[in-house]
This record gives sequence, structure tokens and C-alpha cells, in this order.
Amino acid sequence: MSGGPATRVDTDQLQAAIRQLEDVKRYLESHCVNYMPAITKALGSATNVDMSDAEYQFTREATVFGGFYSAYGIQAKNDGVYRAVETSLRQLIVHIDTTIQNMQTIIGNFQADQDASVQGAQDLERLLTSPPGDSSGGGVLYA
Repeated sequence: MSGGPATRVDTDQLQAAIRQLEDVKRYLESHCVNYMPAITKALGSATNVDMSDAEYQFTREATVFGGFYSAYGIQAKNDGVYRAVETSLRQLIVHIDTTIQNMQTIIGNFQADQDASVQGAQDLERLLTSPPGDSSGGGVLYA
């Protein structure tokens, strides 16, 4: 029975990758998502687009881009881009979390397999080295 090459997982490298992903996640949360409200504020509070809903409702006479007709379209595009970036950042954070969880599962499964393999080898060794008739596991069976 040829089982092919042994599987080897470098769990230290996986742990290092998890730490790096956690660093990226923290950066996205603290330096990107948390600054999104500051971007809105910097653009001015006189926006005429209701950012909480997809339908645009003009509430003032002018946008931060001006009061001419096309300024409302520019404001709408700006707000759409803003929402898209914010949504993308939040989705990226969720995907990073999922990747971290999957990598932790891989590490746990590999370690459990390693432990089972070691236990199996110890059990086999005990069976093969115990004297015949020993109640602790048998010994070598002869045909």
C-alpha cells in the first residue's frame, strides 16, 4: 500500500499568516472604516443626498458641489461611490474573518490528526512489544 508523500502542515506559518491577517483587519477597521464618517464631514454637512437610503431626497438649495442642476447628479455619484467603498471595506473585513476562522480550523484539524496518529503509533508499538498473553493488549499474534 503506497500512501504517497506524507502530508506536512507548517502550523507556525499558518499562525503567522493569521497574525498578519488580523493586523490587516485591524488596519482596515481603524484607518479605513473608522475614517469614513470623517470623509463625509470633510465634504460638508450640507449634502442634499439622504445617505441612509437609496432614494435621493434634496433637502437644501445646494450641494457641496454647488447649486446648479448637475451638482445634484455629481453629489449622487459621490455618495454612491462613498457607500460602495464603505460596503467593500466592511465585506473585506468579513472575508478576512472567515479566512482566519478557516485557517484556525485547518490548524486544529491537523493537530488533532497528528495527535491521533501518535496515539495510534503508540498503541501499535504497545501491541507489538507486549508479551504474548499479556492482558494489556496482546502481543504479536502468530498464525
